[in-house]
Amino acid sequence: MRVRSKLLSLMHLDNTYCLLTVRHVKILQSYFNLLDIHGDKSLNDVQAYCFMRLLTDLTKDEIYQTFDMLDVDGSGEMEFSEFFILVCVLIAVQDHVEKQFIYRHCRTIFGLIDIDGSNSITPDEFRALTYLFDFKKRAMHEIFYEFDISGDQELDYREFRLFAMACIDKQQELEKKMLEKAEEMREKALEKETKKQELNERYEKVGIIAYCIIL
Repeated sequence: MRVRSKLLSLMHLDNTYCLLTVRHVKILQSYFNLLDIHGDKSLNDVQAYCFMRLLTDLTKDEIYQTFDMLDVDGSGEMEFSEFFILVCVLIAVQDHVEKQFIYRHCRTIFGLIDIDGSNSITPDEFRALTYLFDFKKRAMHEIFYEFDISGDQELDYREFRLFAMACIDKQQELEKKMLEKAEEMREKALEKETKKQELNERYEKVGIIAYCIIL
């Protein structure tokens, strides 16, 4: 997920608890009240969709799935407490502190992802929401079953916490390899271009010499 917002770019989570400051919460409350055009102290799915569509690159299905996930009480509305969690996730992604955020709020995230309330996370449940923290399926698939200690193809809270941290580490490892590969390709391209220029210069010199001999 990519986040694009001038307002959120001015907000940051504190280093200790990965939460917004009181000042930023007040600003967020005022922003929420502006979005709440019906004065219901909540946002419906259409209002939430417009908000997410404007600030992120998520698809329509992903946005509505996120809305259902955050609608903890099943009211069909997003109240400020639920909106607050959403904004904290967006800021964590924006500032690239997903690992710290998940570590500090692992229980909350586990509860959100556990859509069926079974106190365990299946691969499908976790995979369906990987777009929020931009986890790659490859990174998940390679290590999911390593943390499924019980072998039931589900992760309880303890297993999930270890798995989430490992997913981020694996993701960072894959991104590092991709950057190294891109740098290697760039160096090869530069080397190829340099050789091409040297050949052109050599041909030009040969042409000049041949022209002088003819004269």
